[in-house]
Amino acid sequence: MLSVRKTCIPCGVDPAVSRAGRTASLRYALAAVLGLVRPPVEVPVRASWRRAEASGWEAPADAVNPLQFGRAYQLPPFGRGNGVEALFWTALARVPADRADALLTALAGDGIAGWAAPVRGSGRAAALEDVWAASAEVERAQDVAMRVLAGPEGAQDAGGPAA
Repeated sequence: MLSVRKTCIPCGVDPAVSRAGRTASLRYALAAVLGLVRPPVEVPVRASWRRAEASGWEAPADAVNPLQFGRAYQLPPFGRGNGVEALFWTALARVPADRADALLTALAGDGIAGWAAPVRGSGRAAALEDVWAASAEVERAQDVAMRVLAGPEGAQDAGGPAA
């Protein structure tokens, strides 16, 4: 025999479901009157540390202290310095690998922090190194780089001492 469920025509609600809902509400009201219901615990709302619309990769870093990351954050890996320290660094030049040490030595002689790191790649790029200098002294570092990279004949023509 086929069983047909009856629903309320005007609202389309199954009487069995509405009865269960009314029973649950009646139980809750009775428990509240008798004092058997615990008050809801308020959970303190904690402010989110990042914007909700930002993805994990876009989450902003706390930039209150830009020095918190140190040299490893600002300079390329696998490099070497000239012994003079700096807080901030700027890319100075891409030079042949055989001239990078001479440039670092000249920068140290003028009291300018320098850092050299090999360029990643193969072939022609492997023979180059990126040189970084202290941001506060980048203009002096450019002058030193031009003097060193010009070679001894370029230094004599400019009136400077021969290297």
